[in-house]
Amino acid sequence: MPASAREDRRPVLSRIDVVARGAWILIGLLAGIYWVHQVLRGEEYERQAENNRLRRVPVTAPRGFILDRNGIVLAENEPSFTLLLFRRETKDLDASLRFVAELFNRPFEDLKRRVERDRSYYDFVPVVLQENLTISEVGAVQARALEHPELVVQKTERRVYTQGAAAAHLLGHLGEATAEQVAARAKAHPGDPNLPRPGEAIGQQGVEATYQDLLSGTSGSRTYVIDSFGREVGESGNESPLPGNTLRLTIDLGMQKIAEDYFADRVGSAVALDPKTGEILALLSAPAYDPNLFTRRVSRAEWEDIIEDPDHPLNNRVLQNVYSPGSIWKPYMAYAILTHGIDPKERVFCPGGLTFYGRHFRCHGTHGSVDLVTALQVSCDSYFYTMGKRLGIDAIAESAGLFGFGRPTGIDLAHEKNGIVPSPEWSLAARKHPWYAGETISVSIGQGPVLVTALQIARGMSGIANADGALPTPHLFHIGENVRTGERFVYRPESKESIPWPPGAHETIVEGLWRVVNMPGGTAFGSRVAGLDLCGKTGSVQVVGQKEAKKGHLLPEELRDHGWFASFAPRDDPKVVVVVFVEHGEHGASAAAPLAARLAEYWITKSRGGTPEILAQVAGRPLGRAPARAN
Repeated sequence: MPASAREDRRPVLSRIDVVARGAWILIGLLAGIYWVHQVLRGEEYERQAENNRLRRVPVTAPRGFILDRNGIVLAENEPSFTLLLFRRETKDLDASLRFVAELFNRPFEDLKRRVERDRSYYDFVPVVLQENLTISEVGAVQARALEHPELVVQKTERRVYTQGAAAAHLLGHLGEATAEQVAARAKAHPGDPNLPRPGEAIGQQGVEATYQDLLSGTSGSRTYVIDSFGREVGESGNESPLPGNTLRLTIDLGMQKIAEDYFADRVGSAVALDPKTGEILALLSAPAYDPNLFTRRVSRAEWEDIIEDPDHPLNNRVLQNVYSPGSIWKPYMAYAILTHGIDPKERVFCPGGLTFYGRHFRCHGTHGSVDLVTALQVSCDSYFYTMGKRLGIDAIAESAGLFGFGRPTGIDLAHEKNGIVPSPEWSLAARKHPWYAGETISVSIGQGPVLVTALQIARGMSGIANADGALPTPHLFHIGENVRTGERFVYRPESKESIPWPPGAHETIVEGLWRVVNMPGGTAFGSRVAGLDLCGKTGSVQVVGQKEAKKGHLLPEELRDHGWFASFAPRDDPKVVVVVFVEHGEHGASAAAPLAARLAEYWITKSRGGTPEILAQVAGRPLGRAPARAN
C-alpha cells in the first residue's frame, strides 16, 4: 500500500473528540438552564405567567378610630375612592398621565414625577395617582375603561377629624408614605408583610404617627381575572383586610374645647395633666390647623399659606417651642434654696431692685422685707436675685435637673425639645466662653439662657404637687381596643423619678403657691375660685430690655412680654396640673391664669361627680380674658 494511503488520522480523531466533548458540554449547559428555569424557578415563572392574567388590587385596611377618654369620636373614616395606575398594563404612559392630568386639572409633570418616584418598586405594585374622587370623576374614569385599562378606581376610606382644628397637634394627620419612609420602615421591620406602599396614607404627626402600627390594621386584596385587553372578566379571590385598633386617648374633649375657645384669637399653648398618672387631659397649641386638609392633596398655594404663616401653625408649641420661664421658675428656685441650707424665714429687703456686679436689677414692685413664702406670693425678684447669687449657677442647675428640665419628658409624641438648663460646662460647650456671675442673677428669676417647654413645666409642677415628689411620664395613650376580638389593652408608663423632699420643704413651697392665688397681694388673686384651693405661679417673660418693658402697654404687640401661669389643684390632694402660656400676653395674671383656673375648676368639678349640666355651666361662664391679638 502506498505511503500516502497510510496517513496519520490521529489529529482528525482528536478534533472529533474535542467537538464531541463541546457538544456534551453544551447539552449539559442547556439541561442545566432548563432545570433552573423549569424546576428551581418554575414557581416564580408560573406566578409571573399567572399575573399576566390576574390583577391584584390592594385593599387598605380601615384605620382604627381615635376617641377621647369619654368615648367621643375624634377621628373616624368615611367611604372614598382612589385612582390607581397599573404600570405593567400601560401601553402609553404619557397618554395615560395626560388623561388623568386633564380630568383632575393637575400638572402633567407632577404625575410624571410621582410615577418616576415609584419606579424602583415592582411594576405590579400600583401607583396612587389621585385620592378622594367624586362620583362624577369615578364615572369619567369608568367611561374610558376600554381605552385606559391600566387605570383602576379602588374603593377606600378617607380619614375624617370630627372636631376640625380642635386637638390637631395631638392627633396629628395622615400623609402619603414616601419612598424614604417605606424604606426606613422596611429596615426597622424586616419581613413585615404589612409595610405601607408608596402613596398609601400613614401617620405623619401626633398620635397618628406614634401609633401607626396600632391604628393601621392589616391590608387585604382582591384578585381579578383580566382578558388580553386588560378588562376585568371575573374575580379570582379576595383577602379581607383586618381593621385597625380603636385608640382611646386620655384627652377630655370638654377641657380641650374650653382651651380652644380661649385661644381662638391668640398664640400660645396650654396643657393639663393628672399629676399622679401623667394622663394628659388637654393639650393645645395655637394657632392650629385643620388636619382634614391633609386627607386630600394639598395644593401648592395652601401649603405655602401654612408654612409662610409667621405664627407657624404646624408647630406643637407645648413640646416643640422653648421659652424663658420667667417667674414660674421661682418654685424650682425655692426648692434649691431649701435644699442648700438656707432658712426659709430669712428675710430680704426689696426697695424695688438691687445692684449686683455693678448692674442694677429691678423688681416689678417695692415689697419691703420678705421671706421665702411671701416672695413666692408677691413674686419678689429682689429676694430671688439675692438667693441666686448665694446659691450659684451649679446649685440652680442641679435642682432644675431633678425636676426634669433640660431633657425630654418622655411623652408619646415625636420631636420634643430638650430645652436648656445653663451651667458653666454648657456655656463653654455651646457658647465657647465661660459663665459670667451676672448671668446667674438673671437665671434666678427665669430669664437669661434658661429655656423650657410648657410640658416640662407641667411635669415639674407635678413633682411639686405630689407630696412624694413623683414625676409622672406624660402620655396620651389611655386604652386600646381590638375591634375584632374586643380585647382591651391599657398603657401605663412607669416613672421611677421623684423629687427628694427635705423635711418641711414641700409644705413651704405649696403654702407660697397657695397664697399666690388665695391671699390678697398674691399675683393671681383675681383668678381664685371658691372651694378650688388652686395653687400656682404667674410669670412674665421679657421680650425687650428693662427700659422698654416698663412701658410694655405702649409697645407693638410683637415686643410685649409673654405671660405664663403654672398651677395645680386642689392643694391637699392634687388631681390636675394646668400650665398656660400666652405669647405677648404681657401679664401671666391676666393672660394665662383665668384659663388655667377654669380648666382646673372644670376637671375638679367633674372628678367630684358634677353632672353634664353643671359642667356645661362651668364651661360656659364668661371667662376673664386678655386683650385679643391684633390682626
